[in-house]
Amino acid sequence: MSARDRKPVFYGSAPPYPISRAVRAGDFVITCAMGDRAFAPEEAVYDADGRPLATGRRLREVTFAEEVHGTFRAVSAALAEAGCTLADVIDVQVWLRDPRDFHEMNRIYEQYFTTNRPVRSVFRNDFMFEFRIEMKVVAYKPL
Repeated sequence: MSARDRKPVFYGSAPPYPISRAVRAGDFVITCAMGDRAFAPEEAVYDADGRPLATGRRLREVTFAEEVHGTFRAVSAALAEAGCTLADVIDVQVWLRDPRDFHEMNRIYEQYFTTNRPVRSVFRNDFMFEFRIEMKVVAYKPL
């Protein structure tokens, strides 16, 4: 791999924090972990033990299914900035706040990856404020 291929290219910074939504490194595009909407870290609310409770913003209530679809829209938009689609995804990492949501997430996930399914890992994560799902993907799209 040449030095040119190793140079990261950063895409977008829609979140109100200092990260890129996606980075290209050679033929790979990696997204940040994201949910269906951004939050303001400086407005976050924690309990006495330091566990995150809320983003501090009043967000409209959505069903878990709506949140999963919104997360896929956010991931797709980040990939599009880097010239990729979900069809280019080779690895998916999913974080769920409640493991009981796994079945519904999986049912919706199948709608987005119908053929050539990427590898996937699913983790439980309590550090998600009121978000119930976050997702990070790696896509492969040769330059």
